[in-house]
Amino acid sequence: MNAKTISLGCLGLLCVGLLVVMFPIGLRQYRVQNQLQAIASAGDPISLSELGDRTPVSVWPMADKVDARSEIMEVIEPAERLSKKLQPYLNSDAAADLHRPLSAQNEALFEDAFQKHPEVLPALRDASHCQRYAWPSPLAPSGVMPPDQYMQVLLKEVSRLRMVGRLMLCGSRFLATKGKVDESAMLCVDLIRLTGLQETGPTVVVYQTNVAIRQSAINQLNAILQTQPLDPGTHAAIEQVLTEHESSDAFVHALKTERAYGIVSIQSMPAVLRVFSNQMPDYLASMQNQIDRGKTPPCDWSANRGPPTEVMTQAAMTAMDSCRASFERDRIRCRCLRILNAIRDQDLAATEVDLDQLGLPPEATRDPYSGRPLQIEPGRTELGQTEPGQIASGEGWRVHSVGPNPFQNTANQANSQDLGLAP
Repeated sequence: MNAKTISLGCLGLLCVGLLVVMFPIGLRQYRVQNQLQAIASAGDPISLSELGDRTPVSVWPMADKVDARSEIMEVIEPAERLSKKLQPYLNSDAAADLHRPLSAQNEALFEDAFQKHPEVLPALRDASHCQRYAWPSPLAPSGVMPPDQYMQVLLKEVSRLRMVGRLMLCGSRFLATKGKVDESAMLCVDLIRLTGLQETGPTVVVYQTNVAIRQSAINQLNAILQTQPLDPGTHAAIEQVLTEHESSDAFVHALKTERAYGIVSIQSMPAVLRVFSNQMPDYLASMQNQIDRGKTPPCDWSANRGPPTEVMTQAAMTAMDSCRASFERDRIRCRCLRILNAIRDQDLAATEVDLDQLGLPPEATRDPYSGRPLQIEPGRTELGQTEPGQIASGEGWRVHSVGPNPFQNTANQANSQDLGLAP
């Protein structure tokens, strides 16, 4: 066998080896492109350029006061000054203890702060009644922003949302202290409505921020409903805003926009890592599993497709699972608030509570973890914490879920405000 024959044989083996290596890679890339095309054909985003609000506000064919973000930005400077003024309260334990009256010191702080910036709260309430929230687009004069740059834009927006939420909650608590409990409750209703507008924003970071803000409003409404009588119109407004939120597809929207952000992030990886790893197929399959589950309650889930194999996808799915836990907590506590609101609206005693007679649809009283109705029990507030105008010292209601593990300690579940409401 001469050298030429040996060389040709080696070359042939090399070609076969390359074919063996490259064919699966090429096939995988072909399948990925088909997956991306299927996602795009379904009308879902696969690139950053499809996120945010791409239509300039100036060309919207609507009336004035359409964009909630524009309304907020008009008072952003006085809002920031008001927030700074309220920092001593916001940084104290009193901000988290909604069942105790404000101290004289904090009440004086609120009085002074809101008197010096009277324009802020009305503007924020106006924003909640707009038709949409124009999220910043990743499109810049130089082209589409890189993923990390766009995330910084979103994080700046998220920080502003948190500030707005804190100011509206402070306003609500101040009104309650002044005995204006219906106005206090309606300010919380406006905040929940505003979070609904803001949920058109992309990625799970935005979604979870809105959940956190909405849960703070629910905490405030719970503190009011557990102890204070409200007008029928206020009860009706609470039910309406919670009904609108129940039908929201914001969680699925967050997953789909997060997938687009993840796709672009993977595509921006070095070519060697992107081509020779299984990252993109693994990520797309895992995200599709999350999206397919959508808003399906955990009690109705079918078998999982199995854990992701790639390390980066595993980290991403940990974040998605955290977002799903936030979604379930939000869904449960909104339903608990609807039940508590109906009980208080009808002024029912413990012996009179019947879920079938509350006037709520069965879905609104269902526990996503058990598939059975949420649990309702009379509760008790700690004596000495009541204020003038409360329904009755020591009365209250516990409305809660069994949680993801129904075999956990019953007392722990019943007392957990993370998965329900309590006095």
